[in-house]
Amino acid sequence: MPTAALTLPGRRKSKSKSLRRQFVAGGVALVALASIAIGIASSVAVGRTLIEGLDEELADTARRLNVTLQQPDALPLNRPGFAVGTVVAIINGTEVSGVYIDYDGQLQSLERNQMGGLRSINWERGTPVFVNLMEGKGEYRALPVVQVEGSQIVVGLPLSEIRVALARLNLIIIVVVTLVIAVGASIGAWLVRLALKPLDRIRETAFAVTEQPLDRGEVRLGLRIPARYATHDSEVGQVGAALNLMLDHVDEAFRSRFESEEKMRRFVADASHELRTPLAAIRGYAELTKRAGGALSPDLQQALDRIESESIRMTSLVEDLLLLARLDEGTPLHKEPVDLAQIMRDALSDAYVTSPDYDWGAQGIEDPVMVEGDGQSLHQVVVNLLANARVHTPTGTVVEARLSQTKETTKLQIQDSGPGIPAAARKRLFQRFARGDSSRARSSGSTGLGLSIVDTIVKAHGGKVSLTSKPGKTIFTVTLPR
Repeated sequence: MPTAALTLPGRRKSKSKSLRRQFVAGGVALVALASIAIGIASSVAVGRTLIEGLDEELADTARRLNVTLQQPDALPLNRPGFAVGTVVAIINGTEVSGVYIDYDGQLQSLERNQMGGLRSINWERGTPVFVNLMEGKGEYRALPVVQVEGSQIVVGLPLSEIRVALARLNLIIIVVVTLVIAVGASIGAWLVRLALKPLDRIRETAFAVTEQPLDRGEVRLGLRIPARYATHDSEVGQVGAALNLMLDHVDEAFRSRFESEEKMRRFVADASHELRTPLAAIRGYAELTKRAGGALSPDLQQALDRIESESIRMTSLVEDLLLLARLDEGTPLHKEPVDLAQIMRDALSDAYVTSPDYDWGAQGIEDPVMVEGDGQSLHQVVVNLLANARVHTPTGTVVEARLSQTKETTKLQIQDSGPGIPAAARKRLFQRFARGDSSRARSSGSTGLGLSIVDTIVKAHGGKVSLTSKPGKTIFTVTLPR
């Protein structure tokens, strides 16, 4: 029982819709979605936490500022505890003024173009808001402190450190998510490959079975799924076990079919062989009676003629059956270099002598056309095709034999200008005892085995026979490997 992996020619190794790729893609998609969702949630949660911390710091700054404002002649921002970038603004209607602490710890006045959106904000006590200051270069969190003589005093802290921290966090999340996806894809592919290994073995076995010749001869399906892949503890294992059971049944059916065919083949061969002697005796006695002399009545003369003609026809049928039985046995043909052009010339010469009322023609048979094959069998192929054209077409029909050769194949064609073969009959034309139409009657001498013999011999040579037909043009094409 073969267990090695099979290489199947002509089969695509992988496809975009393969089960393995779907599983890996699905797993990677889930990991990616989960990682992205976790990353976004983490970034939002950290950002919210940092903003809440900044709001607490802003509220503390507002309280300290409110205390210092109660002291006369005090400069609120010159006291310790105020961070770099802290802004204090006084808003009186549309007039805005203020100061901020620069990176050197010095107080700087807010220029007019640095006021940002302070004028357009509706301030609510205790509610911090976002506002852009410093010519749009800085985002602040601002909180109203107190109103003095109709002017609103506002304090703000920069969000730059929070934005930098969030940017770094997002970068770390992107790197981590990318690594997680890559590692997840690798691990997922390995796990899927491991999980689908039994299914791969089942697929390879099924493809290997389809490549075996199952239409004729003795068929032994020795391929089976290994026992470790054909268990009942998983769905894939159950499929493997079911496939093994099916192959057992199919193997048994093929064995029974082959035994039945062998019995029938032996019967046909033995019966054909045994019938040859009595048929020869019947024909001989009929000829002897006709030559014995004496007056024979017309009825007796006709009876002897019919006996002789029917014995000849039956002898031909027995010979054909015996030939098919021998070919079905699968005995290797004796192959040697054969001149197919010479075979065609001999067969055409015989056809012209026996049927001069047909218009016989040929192309490509002037020079030798060598093939590797059994000369006698190939002669039978040509004779049967010519006889088929002669028997099933009216007199005067043009029958042309053509021979051509390429680097790889040799083609033999027999074309006639007869009435053609009905489409319904073409499918079974190469079957035994098949007749194309009503003209293929016993009175025409056809046994229905000629084309079946042609097909069997050509297949034994590794070739094929094809047919195209329409009224006025029927072509039988035999293709043989060169």
